[in-house]
Amino acid sequence: MRKVLLLNGSHKTNKSFTMKIAEQFVSGLIEYNPETVIETVDLVERNINACTGCHTCWTTTPGECIFQDDMTALLKEYVEADIVIWATPLYHYGISSTIKKFMERTQPVLLPFIDHEGGGTYGHPFRNPEKMAAKKHILISTCGFPSTKNNYEGVEEQFNNLFGKNKWAKIICVEGELLGIHQLDNLTGPYLELVKIAGKEYGEKLSISETVSEGLSKPFIETATYLQTTNLSWGVDDIRMKDSDGGLIAWNYMKEIQAAFNPKIRPKMNAVLQIDFADIKERYQFVIKDETCTLLRNDFARESTAININLSTLERIMEGKIDAAQSLLEKKFTVTGDMRLFNAFLDGLFGPVSLNPDKKKKLIPITFKNTPYWFFLAMCPWLFCFLFVDYNPLIGVVIPLMISGVLCSVKRGPDLVYFEKATLLLFSLLGLTVVTFGANYNGNTFALLGYFALALIWGISTLKTVPLTADYTHFFNGRNALKNVLFLKTNRILTYIWALVFLIQAGTTMWLNTTMMIHFAAIIPILLSIPTFVFSLWFLKWYPSNTVRPK
Repeated sequence: MRKVLLLNGSHKTNKSFTMKIAEQFVSGLIEYNPETVIETVDLVERNINACTGCHTCWTTTPGECIFQDDMTALLKEYVEADIVIWATPLYHYGISSTIKKFMERTQPVLLPFIDHEGGGTYGHPFRNPEKMAAKKHILISTCGFPSTKNNYEGVEEQFNNLFGKNKWAKIICVEGELLGIHQLDNLTGPYLELVKIAGKEYGEKLSISETVSEGLSKPFIETATYLQTTNLSWGVDDIRMKDSDGGLIAWNYMKEIQAAFNPKIRPKMNAVLQIDFADIKERYQFVIKDETCTLLRNDFARESTAININLSTLERIMEGKIDAAQSLLEKKFTVTGDMRLFNAFLDGLFGPVSLNPDKKKKLIPITFKNTPYWFFLAMCPWLFCFLFVDYNPLIGVVIPLMISGVLCSVKRGPDLVYFEKATLLLFSLLGLTVVTFGANYNGNTFALLGYFALALIWGISTLKTVPLTADYTHFFNGRNALKNVLFLKTNRILTYIWALVFLIQAGTTMWLNTTMMIHFAAIIPILLSIPTFVFSLWFLKWYPSNTVRPK
């Protein structure tokens, strides 16, 4: 069982970006070995006197400091720990004063004698060399600089002198300020996951692989963009750059949004997103081309999509305080143009956007098995039933049951959605009925039951959080489609329309059976699905655009 001492040298305690990384690293250690014991110490909250260099711990009371404060107990924990994590932000090109004070107070673990350590260096030997030499040390640090060069050399040399060159591990996060920007979670999230992997590696091998270390040393965004973003984040004017914003109120904020641009959301997209601020009468454009984003405040291009919104509303959306899609339905802002670009915006093209913040929906994986293409396969049992049940009720029910069973077997697990489950259940019941009472039923009866069952299945689906058609059409509407209330409302209406169509088909079948066109009772109702399908394709594009268009 390993003992890990995590020393938090930040004055911000639980709000520290450095601790955000350290906690991820520790979670990796625990995931590898759940029996790992973690002792976290917020040094800023402890009573630790500064070392005065009196050397009492070397002479009068060997191994014991003259000060009787919190460091007395902490020094024992330090000695007993197998792994010590030094978590400190970079303050003025060095470690924080809080953790420096702790470091100086570890002098009692050393002997006063000076030994030659080779290479022209000298140092003090450990009082308990077996225990102290086996101890592992890790430096976890963040800084606001975009590079460690000429910034961390002093810190690293100090650790080399104390613990031995190449005998300690490090995670140094440059551009650390971005860890506190919600809109950049799409960039910082993967980094934190990599930190967790580093923790698991260290738990297993007491080292971090070169590949992972390299990934952890990379900046989040390119230096030029970062400098723009971080310099703006202070909220104070740069006296060297007067009037650089041209007097525009939202210019600096829009540059922050530009910095959060994530081309991986929609690779190879070429489009122009225009933002019109109705309250401050300002217009901006994001020109997206070749996976880069350019911010314009004049000389505008032709927009693909235009969003008319108040600045405060956009800020609340980007901060995750209000639901973007719900606000759109409530006409708090309007959208015109290509809705695909707006869907990309909702998916996080410029950082995370909150959708249904108070409702946790189970996201159905976006795979071929949940697309309109698969939906046609899911409808095959029904089409087979309607075409053949009139001629042979057994074949018209049992074969669809077998098809449905095969489709559900291929999908299974989380990919399996409501319609496929309901289809399998319905044909199982019809199969049981036809086997038991087949002689008393004709094919028309089963066809009518099928249409009414479809109407019931689709009708009930309109009451669900995710209506039936949304299970298949979300593939074309972005990864957050199932959390988008406008998308769900569109599909709820469409599902309701299809339920009515199935009732009409049932009524048509009943009517045809009373006329001379009885021989067409199987095919004509099915043909009614064709114009409904064409209408569906049109409606899925028209309704969202018409709903959000300014009146």
